[in-house]
Amino acid sequence: MGRGQRLADEDGRCGRPCAAEEEALRDRPAMTTFLDTRAVAPSDRPEYWSAGIAEHFFPMGVESVGPHPFEARLTGGPVGPVAVRSITGAPHTARRTSRMIAEGDPDCILLYLLRNGSCRIEQDDRSCVLGPGALAIHDTSRPSTFEARDGLDVTVFSFPKWLLGARGNGIVRSTAMKIAHGKESVIRLGTPFLAGLARTVESSPVSEQEAEGLSDMLVAMLWTLHSGSDAVPTPANRSDALLGRMRRYTLEHLHDPGLGPEQIARAHFVSTRYVHKLFAASGCGVSAWIREQRLERALADLRRSSDASIASIASRWGYRDPASFSRVFRQTYGCSPRDLRRGA
Repeated sequence: MGRGQRLADEDGRCGRPCAAEEEALRDRPAMTTFLDTRAVAPSDRPEYWSAGIAEHFFPMGVESVGPHPFEARLTGGPVGPVAVRSITGAPHTARRTSRMIAEGDPDCILLYLLRNGSCRIEQDDRSCVLGPGALAIHDTSRPSTFEARDGLDVTVFSFPKWLLGARGNGIVRSTAMKIAHGKESVIRLGTPFLAGLARTVESSPVSEQEAEGLSDMLVAMLWTLHSGSDAVPTPANRSDALLGRMRRYTLEHLHDPGLGPEQIARAHFVSTRYVHKLFAASGCGVSAWIREQRLERALADLRRSSDASIASIASRWGYRDPASFSRVFRQTYGCSPRDLRRGA
């Protein structure tokens, strides 16, 4: 076991847990422990870990390094739109290829805080080696490599690019570079905050009220590390950017009968309550906005095409059956879709 692997067990033991411990692992809250390879047989661990990382991060290829059975654990939780994940485990390499990016990309900037061990990260033509307390970033939208040769304990803060606005383009030019030169004071003050926040998220959920302020602090720190505190975007600007992205997503999925606040929240890694809050602030609730967009497009189709059936138009814009479509249409426009076609 490498000198950096200090978390195989909380009390310093290593090896497979007893049956009672395995049961306790399965019973832990999902927000605390997402993945733990000790819950499966050693031969199943690489596949289990790769599948879990694809679900909680994005697709990547994971390879164990060394003769010992692969062990790793993923913990964490959300801080508003910023996902906080801590990975502890044995030596391994994770690679993200162009094909994997095409399979799934959350379009995020990852900020690494190495808490123990060492690792080497690569992206584009850059690479660097990180030791305890070091910070660096990766862009999920470009091929990359993360290699831990002697075990690791790392926390990853995943920032959606929409949260950073257009200025995020400047940050991604500094990937796979150790953040140090000229930022020593920020790192000295910021790393205890980052480490403490990770421990807090692992132990208990962060309330929505707390999450909003904490995510603002995280964004401010990321900007200070890369372009100075004067470049920090305001919360209002970030909310406007997110609302715009949610609306674009909604328009692209109007055909889906299951489209609603819950689906929009899952797609943007925020709470359903926050989706309602953003749409309400714009003057139109989310469900009303979806209904309005569907009806406008259905109305245009009815006027434009006499060949398409009313049932096909209703299905095209997310209505489960023609009867519910006709009912909502009549309530909104004062006539049925059939009457409209007849020129009433």
